[in-house]
Amino acid sequence: MAQALEGLERPDDPRLLVGISTADDAGVFLLEEGLALVQTVDLLTPMVEDPYTFGRIAAANSLSDVYAMGGTPLTALNVVGFPAPMDKRVLGEILRGGQDAVTEAGAVVAGGHTFNEKEIKYGLSVTGRIDPKRIITNAAARVGDALVLTKPLGCGVFAQATMTQDEVDPELYEAATASMMQLNRVASEAMLACDASAATDITGYGLLGHTQEMAEGSGVRVRFHARAIPFLPKVVEMAAGLQDPGTTMNESSFASRVEWRGDVPAPVRGILWESQSSGGLLVALRPERVRDFQKRVQPRGVLAAVVGEVTAGEPGTVEVVP
Repeated sequence: MAQALEGLERPDDPRLLVGISTADDAGVFLLEEGLALVQTVDLLTPMVEDPYTFGRIAAANSLSDVYAMGGTPLTALNVVGFPAPMDKRVLGEILRGGQDAVTEAGAVVAGGHTFNEKEIKYGLSVTGRIDPKRIITNAAARVGDALVLTKPLGCGVFAQATMTQDEVDPELYEAATASMMQLNRVASEAMLACDASAATDITGYGLLGHTQEMAEGSGVRVRFHARAIPFLPKVVEMAAGLQDPGTTMNESSFASRVEWRGDVPAPVRGILWESQSSGGLLVALRPERVRDFQKRVQPRGVLAAVVGEVTAGEPGTVEVVP
């Protein structure tokens, strides 16, 4: 993507508070004093057979970019690629799942756009509101910050299992779908209350790719502790035979900025690279605010695992230790 954007002129409108320069999760546009719009769009292909569940996951994934900035979703537009010959009841269930997720977010579906496509694709274009003085970007992490992850990893392994196995382990299916359908709303509200330094949501570029962008934008180095990173049940054991296609793409894009120190098992390395569907937030907090963050989210069913820290060192780099 960086290569594709290289030749484009960067907008210089002062009302554009957050644009593409730091590869952030959403754009932010100043509407008036004290009020800005946060905007994003995203699409997914199905990773589960049930259309309603897929709709909820894809909508949660799209809404997540607004939450990662500290914004509140207001309206959403459905964006749908759908095979013309397919039973339209399938499309109806996808849209119902998406609408239920948007309703849970306190926003409304205002319309959308569909196009004929060989493979199903679904997502949302989301507009939200945000306080210009309280924007949480991916480019302000500070040395000494703790890094907290709010969902387990392993969605890529799960997606491969659903496509290649006759039956997915029930424990994994329940945990994976519950995690992907969970909105990042609670985590977003908590990071604002705890004065987070920076945040990003973990989606297509995987944990390491999105973190490298945070390290680059913030001018810092990040260290992960592999043993502290939470995973969906059984995905580490399954990872050797079920590699997500996004793993290779992400590794080729970001490997030069990631260092492995010590014995980190190959399956774990693969999951740290793989794309995540509707992943959690990675939040940079001052260490003294971590417990407050955990108290706010854990009673409401949200994970808050301390997985690493921001360190001094070569800016834009990530290291992983056992």
